[in-house]
Amino acid sequence: MNALARLGACTAAIAVAILPATTFEIVQAAAEGSTRVPLVSDLRRCDFSRINNQLPVLRPPIGSAFSVVNVSGSSATAEVHLYSPPNPGTHYDVGLIQEPLPSSATCGPGDPGTAFAGMDTDASGSATVTVRSALRPGTTGVWVIVERPSGGPQNPAENYTSDFLAPV
Repeated sequence: MNALARLGACTAAIAVAILPATTFEIVQAAAEGSTRVPLVSDLRRCDFSRINNQLPVLRPPIGSAFSVVNVSGSSATAEVHLYSPPNPGTHYDVGLIQEPLPSSATCGPGDPGTAFAGMDTDASGSATVTVRSALRPGTTGVWVIVERPSGGPQNPAENYTSDFLAPV
């Protein structure tokens, strides 16, 4: 019984010594955590506002997509996953956009507050790419855009954007 009491005391002492370190790791993981963001087929302006067309164009969903956004220190990373079965071997442009941006801003490849990468689907229509960006001072959130270019100068043939801003 005496040995059991000593074992309990030692276990309690170790738990008290480890608890602050464990709590710190949990808080740090939450501060530098991941956010899973569904991607929807809404067209958006660079300020993240949704574009409402005068005449709705009914497009059935072609595929599905989501991103996992990680913020660590002064950088953000988006791991983007796409599944579009009718489009094997198709190229998509993927962007990570920082907010806030004015509605008049452009947010294409090379514009301030953006990072872009290319992504090609495999034989099953699946693709994954990671986009990284250094965060600008004052950035409050980030979002992802995935576009399949169209033959014309207007809207993309297929697009997905973040359903909400991932906080920074």
